[in-house]
Amino acid sequence: MADFEQILQKAVEDQEIPGCVLHAINRDGSFKYAKCFGKRSVREGGDQSPLQFNTTMWIASCTKLMTSISAMQLVEQGKLSLDEPVYKIIPELKEFPILKGFDDDGKPIEEPHTVPITLRLLLSHSSGLTYGAMHPLIQKWLEYKGLDVNGNLSPYLLERFNVPMVFEPGSAWMYGPSIDFAGLMVERASGLTLEQYMQKNLWKPLGIKDMTFFLSTRPDLKERLADMSERDPETGKVVKTDGMQPYEAKDRTEVKDCMGGQGVFSSAEEYIKVLHAILTTDENEKILKKSTVEEFFKPQLTKEASDALNASLKDEQMNNAAAGTPQDIKKDWGLGGLLILGETPDGKQPNTMFWGGYPNLIWWCDRKAGLTGLYAGQVVPPGDAKCAELDRKFEAGIYELYRKSGKMSSQL
Repeated sequence: MADFEQILQKAVEDQEIPGCVLHAINRDGSFKYAKCFGKRSVREGGDQSPLQFNTTMWIASCTKLMTSISAMQLVEQGKLSLDEPVYKIIPELKEFPILKGFDDDGKPIEEPHTVPITLRLLLSHSSGLTYGAMHPLIQKWLEYKGLDVNGNLSPYLLERFNVPMVFEPGSAWMYGPSIDFAGLMVERASGLTLEQYMQKNLWKPLGIKDMTFFLSTRPDLKERLADMSERDPETGKVVKTDGMQPYEAKDRTEVKDCMGGQGVFSSAEEYIKVLHAILTTDENEKILKKSTVEEFFKPQLTKEASDALNASLKDEQMNNAAAGTPQDIKKDWGLGGLLILGETPDGKQPNTMFWGGYPNLIWWCDRKAGLTGLYAGQVVPPGDAKCAELDRKFEAGIYELYRKSGKMSSQL
């Protein structure tokens, strides 16, 4: 057993995590790693069966990568543009104001945005949009409006993500619902729901069967769903949580719209197919053209936006949620995820792309080394220090195994 596997197994035994599913694969498939640790639930009397490769998980913001791929497919077809204003497709966004602050009486100061929002800015999180619960100005705005400061849990996309912008498009970086709006663009440009579009143009071509935005339509996936856990702050051990999750509506029912930034349920063994496709599509052009992939992995941010991104990652919890990359390496954003601009100590190469999902899932795609992988778990909240530590052990261990295998990409 590899060192990182012993560490993960001990974390399960010590109840530091309920479990996780790990995958890694290189470009030509000659190097593969897949292993499950732990169990589906830590609930007393719950399903204590082992996690399986086909266990269903809420993959949350891992959805963003697939939505970004879908949008870029439509760019290739000329149905969407990266750099034209989005208002012909989503006129609702034209009316979003920028929250500049508050006057002496505590009243919000809102001004129209003057720089157009584009698909490129949506895909790179530099549109000015933000999640309601993530920005202090928006928190104050929600309080002023008498709204829930934890965020709007409407089942409808346009109602859920309706807070003001926080900067002029392109002038900074802020994580938020930009990719949800990109998903709405996919729907309106294609005439399909986002699930229908992905089924036809992404999931079916990749042989993916076990993904959905709506568990009510897939009772087989719901039956295999792992429980969500959280960390007890006193003991440090994980316990079952019945708390509301962002994939739910406020009355704890299923959402009505396909949320392209957070909505998919999947198994780890199905999601690794998407990651591997990104790694190989520059050769087979199965899901994107080679030229599109080059743009997909190119840094997209202005200096101001890049500075804002790197400043936000100085926060340890935010950095852990953002794949836990070394803080001394400069980051940028591509059209599908976070990019590192230097080599990491474990061997990841410049322009490796990362992101993950709310319950501490993390993925990476290293085109130069020819390796991609996924750490999949179900622990909230995001940015959990223990999960990030275990993922880093896994990634470093995989690169060590990869080097020893002799299968390392010839591009290095």
